[in-house]
Amino acid sequence: MDMERSVACYRRWIAGQEAGLAELVAASANAAAGRATDAELRAVVARCMLGYQDYVAGRRALWPGDGTAFVAPPWCTAFERSVLWLGGCRPSLTIRLLYNLSGEGLEVQVQEFVNGRGPLPRGRMGITPGQLVLINDLHRRTLHQEHALSGRLATLHEDVADSPLFPIVRQRAAATAVQLAAGGCDGAVGPGGVDAEVDAALSSYRAGLAQLVAEADELRMETARAMATEILTPRQAVEMLAAAKQLHLSVRDWSRRTEGAGTQQRLNGRAP
Repeated sequence: MDMERSVACYRRWIAGQEAGLAELVAASANAAAGRATDAELRAVVARCMLGYQDYVAGRRALWPGDGTAFVAPPWCTAFERSVLWLGGCRPSLTIRLLYNLSGEGLEVQVQEFVNGRGPLPRGRMGITPGQLVLINDLHRRTLHQEHALSGRLATLHEDVADSPLFPIVRQRAAATAVQLAAGGCDGAVGPGGVDAEVDAALSSYRAGLAQLVAEADELRMETARAMATEILTPRQAVEMLAAAKQLHLSVRDWSRRTEGAGTQQRLNGRAP
């Protein structure tokens, strides 16, 4: 993996997030003041979605067939890595963010309304009954697909441990014991034998993980696209996308400040 190019790609992405947030905030203010048409707001939304798509394509081009580079990127903070799901945020987070933007407790109210047990929720974003039904349906589909990908990830972890890595470890131990018994001093296993099997197993794991990350990226894009271009009005979409960027940048900035402060305290001999 080319670390320098990878870090440069990430920095461009963050710069794009900051610029995109500024554009979305300005568009939201113009919409509130009646200075922006729906066509202008749709153009802003389209540029935002294109930015996501370009970043996904750009980072994938740097690490073809290697999903490990996406799952735990070293240029992110420890906290950022801890909340990643297959190389990014969970797609359902976009929907939960909308619920939070619209008002506290809206998610429960939506479910009760859809099931015919509650009144029409009244959120701050002016979501209509028809939109509520579509959002609820998208939420259920997205959660189902998330669970399926998480299950496949768990299976991939199990497979790489059970077969062939565990048998390979036993083979290495046996080969080392034979070499030591024969007078060998380092117990190394020559190329083309067990080492080649380990390399093949790890390559297969990286490729399988890359496929899962690619599908997760597509699910993220599909969910955001459905919300921003098919369900929400242009003004609602601008507000949602602005909040999503703000959340991402705030988490990044907060984690860098706190982890940086903790590192400095450790260097100074104090507990963080």
